[in-house]
Amino acid sequence: MEKIEPMGTRYLDPTNDVAFKRLFSDKPRLKDFLNAIFPADWAPIADLDFIPLEEMPAVFLGRRSVFDLRCTDETGKVYIVEMQNRSQDAFLNRIQCYASHAYVAQAVKGGDHRNLMPVIVLSLTSDKLFEDDVPCVSYHWDVEQTTKKRLLMAISYIFVELPKFKKTEAELQDIRDEWLYFFANWEHLKAPPEDLKDPLVLSAYETMEQFNWTPGQYDAYFRMRLAIEADQHEIERSEEKGRAEGRVEEKKEIAHNLLARGMNPEEIARVTNLPVEEIRKFQEV
Repeated sequence: MEKIEPMGTRYLDPTNDVAFKRLFSDKPRLKDFLNAIFPADWAPIADLDFIPLEEMPAVFLGRRSVFDLRCTDETGKVYIVEMQNRSQDAFLNRIQCYASHAYVAQAVKGGDHRNLMPVIVLSLTSDKLFEDDVPCVSYHWDVEQTTKKRLLMAISYIFVELPKFKKTEAELQDIRDEWLYFFANWEHLKAPPEDLKDPLVLSAYETMEQFNWTPGQYDAYFRMRLAIEADQHEIERSEEKGRAEGRVEEKKEIAHNLLARGMNPEEIARVTNLPVEEIRKFQEV
């Protein structure tokens, strides 16, 4: 669930949809972040553009990524980046569904498939998705199992699991560390790190400072937070309903088994807390 800022918190949550979009609508800052997160052996991004909404496909259950980007690196290679900023119910299935849609949507019916651009999905999440041996920033792509060569380039995934970032301010080594420290620790920070090297990361702190938001901007931020909390509550309620229904079915199975062993309905009702009338109906089946 999205966090609620405690009293006295200087910064707003940068993973909130409204805050995330405000933060990364600035192209130089977004390019700086992407270059810091992408693998070191990738050519740096030279340019990027936000893809108009109408050019991207409708998404499974209406859920979209926060940003759809068309990027060009310094070698001239063009690719699409889908930025997600939180995990959701069935998140890993959902994100693979989205990536597939984004790739397939480029193909014009009856057209040439040689011009399809690779799709890279980049997701920041405040939840842990994978086991502890998977690092904070993990890279997922298809490799041939014998040679370990990467031959299929269509879809790649990069996950940033913020709870796994444990470095202290004194341990920050590079721009990637500075970005991750900002995202992982915004709630507790009173000021940016003293030795911050990247001016664009410093500008991110300034953008997320509560006093730099107008009442209207903060209202939009707060309404987004309430909407996310409502979604999370609905998910939790559905899960609890499913668990309750599962427990009832388990009790019914126990009742059937006890009837088969000759126990009378009154005793079974005491054991299972099912109504005696319902148990008697089982005898009629």
